[in-house]
Amino acid sequence: MTAYLNLRNLFDLFCIAQGITTAGRLLLQPRGSAHRWLALLIVGLTCQVIDYFLSRSGIYYRNRWLYFSPLFFSWGFGAFVYGYVRARTTPTQPFTSWHFVPLALQILFYLILVFQPLPTKAWFWLTVHKPYTRYVEYYVSGLLMLSYLYLSWKRVQQTPDPAGWMKPALRGLAFFYGLALLDPLINFLYLSPQDTRFFFTAQLFPIFTCIAALTGHTLTQVHLPAKILPASSVNKEHQDQIQQAIHYQKLYQNPELTLVSLAARLGLSPNVVSRTINTGFGQSFAEYINTHRVEEVKRRLEAGDAERFTLLALALEAGFPSKTTFNRVFKEQTGCTPKMYQKKCHSMIRDDPDL
Repeated sequence: MTAYLNLRNLFDLFCIAQGITTAGRLLLQPRGSAHRWLALLIVGLTCQVIDYFLSRSGIYYRNRWLYFSPLFFSWGFGAFVYGYVRARTTPTQPFTSWHFVPLALQILFYLILVFQPLPTKAWFWLTVHKPYTRYVEYYVSGLLMLSYLYLSWKRVQQTPDPAGWMKPALRGLAFFYGLALLDPLINFLYLSPQDTRFFFTAQLFPIFTCIAALTGHTLTQVHLPAKILPASSVNKEHQDQIQQAIHYQKLYQNPELTLVSLAARLGLSPNVVSRTINTGFGQSFAEYINTHRVEEVKRRLEAGDAERFTLLALALEAGFPSKTTFNRVFKEQTGCTPKMYQKKCHSMIRDDPDL
């Protein structure tokens, strides 16, 4: 197989190798679903760079049966990002399969086309895909990604202690895809129909893939040691300090409490506090804090405080930053909405003969 190689194509090959090896490392990590979501995103990005390489290197031209190979999974990128954020912020909440419906339709589209004879492919490219459906695919992928970035941003905003890099990463992705949506419009406004189309974001895509792969590689290096520590390595004194501060001093009632602020108050590093909560209490920082907040609201509902205060007032006093976060977390941990739990407590109080 003959391929034309220049610096850009060599860089594509580097990104492809980096993406494949990093995705493999992430998929083999025994650390739950977060890394696997990132691996799926990197696989999808890498496949798209493979398509660019096959086109730029002339392999497609010399092997035309490869045209319309199913290497585009862009309708799933947004779901992969959202799945990763959910796994990091609310790991106990299931991810429903309907998020993959757009991706399934995109894969089916290419699977049908790749097995068509070359004349059919040529006709479809010239009369349908090049003037119409490729732009539909392009804009749908951009809008899906922006929609999922919005949902991911809401998740991160509702998390007491998100990873420090997540917000800048989401902003960067939103900027990139916002810019990508402008590319066809710029081509339409400033280039004649005979001119070769230039997509700025397509030039950046291999770099974007490389950054995603390097990020995944870094995450496996940074987080792996904390997960494999045995429970016996937990410092009992540190565990008691955390329990004293959260359970007895009720620091969970502070809606602005973060891992960093708790660590500063205890005189420990954030890494030590996070590891102690993970291994000593079997929860993430966010889960540990929210568990105490939910128990506080439940205790007050069972005591009949809802007759004097609204549910929102009880939630805010327990430390929840917003009504939305309270409703979501409460239902995740109890299996029912706050109002349902309130009605159950009200009926129990009313039926108690001692009251």
